[in-house]
Amino acid sequence: MTNKIWKEYIDEVHNKKANFEAIYSKTKGVGSMKRKLFNIAAVFVAIVVIGATSSQIYAKIQWNVEFKEYQRRPVGEAQGNLDEVRESDYAEVLNMDYVTQDGVSVKVDSILLTDDCLDANLSFQFAQDKQVNAQTFRYGFAVYDENKNIYGVFSGLRNVKKDYTAQFLYEDLGIQYDKKDLYSVQLNDGASRGPIEVNEAEKIIKSNINLRAKDVFPRSKKLYIQVFDLGYDMYDMDSINYRTHTIDNVESFEITDAKWFFEIDVPDKFYERNTLELQLAQEIPGFEIESATLTETSLVLRFKSQAYVDFMLAGKDFEGNFGEAAKAMLNITDGEGNVYQDMAGGTRGEDCYKMTLDAGKKDLDKKLFINFTVDGKKYTSELVKKD
Repeated sequence: MTNKIWKEYIDEVHNKKANFEAIYSKTKGVGSMKRKLFNIAAVFVAIVVIGATSSQIYAKIQWNVEFKEYQRRPVGEAQGNLDEVRESDYAEVLNMDYVTQDGVSVKVDSILLTDDCLDANLSFQFAQDKQVNAQTFRYGFAVYDENKNIYGVFSGLRNVKKDYTAQFLYEDLGIQYDKKDLYSVQLNDGASRGPIEVNEAEKIIKSNINLRAKDVFPRSKKLYIQVFDLGYDMYDMDSINYRTHTIDNVESFEITDAKWFFEIDVPDKFYERNTLELQLAQEIPGFEIESATLTETSLVLRFKSQAYVDFMLAGKDFEGNFGEAAKAMLNITDGEGNVYQDMAGGTRGEDCYKMTLDAGKKDLDKKLFINFTVDGKKYTSELVKKD
């Protein structure tokens, strides 16, 4: 699996294309992808895992119910907080009707918004004469608000020399941007898109969009979601290079040129949200928290630790299971002994780091602890509400 703690380091410090293979080869097998959450960098990995179950030259065009079992595999750690929040009263079910174009119907089923997370579930229903591979189905999307704050833009295009998805959206909305840094105006530092359910009989794919904030998402009154570039891919099983994680023979199919536009009034419970600020009960040597925030969906730590950053930056040369070593150095537990999943992370300057964990407000009742091991000595301190 792709090691998510490397994602931002790859994106911001080094060229992704140049270093992905080297880093991936050292972090292979580290951590587990959460059910219903597919990291952008892991899209190819998901395709390989799915496709490896078939001995045919091309993956069949089918609605493979077994794919859901792949998504539901156990992880064995304290996690699933986001899933629980989606199923609680905090997530907003929209009761929206399908909008149909060119034999494809799309609707937004539900949304969830906190300071650090935007989560939306979508449904796609296809006419019987529409061909689509549920396993490799893809689409592009854009999310922004009434003040033209860009939560995120994700292209669904394949086989294009240059992708202008983000630029076209900026131009259409009249947003100024840096052509040398197209993503600087976007509010997220992590995005995912992936299927959560396949209904073979009704030809329905339910999919999830998840965006994680760089800092804090604004108190938006309206959200706009655009969906476009629907398509799917077919690939030659014999052309998969498992060493370099590339596919030499991929055929892409576009389903429709249609675009969907949804306007959503943000419920008051999202606009009037309350984020808890935490602090360490006792100081930890070599570990300084700049901020620790807790929402319904996640715990976000921003901290300074030269020892930890040095360890992370040396990860591509690490011999052994890097993910387990990183977790042994720094982890978050509760009073019941659960270890919380590190969902994303990345460097912030020379000795700063940001980490997003799968803990929520409800977990504070169990007591949350930071465990940091350096130079062979382990330090533990409780995270408590800030004075």
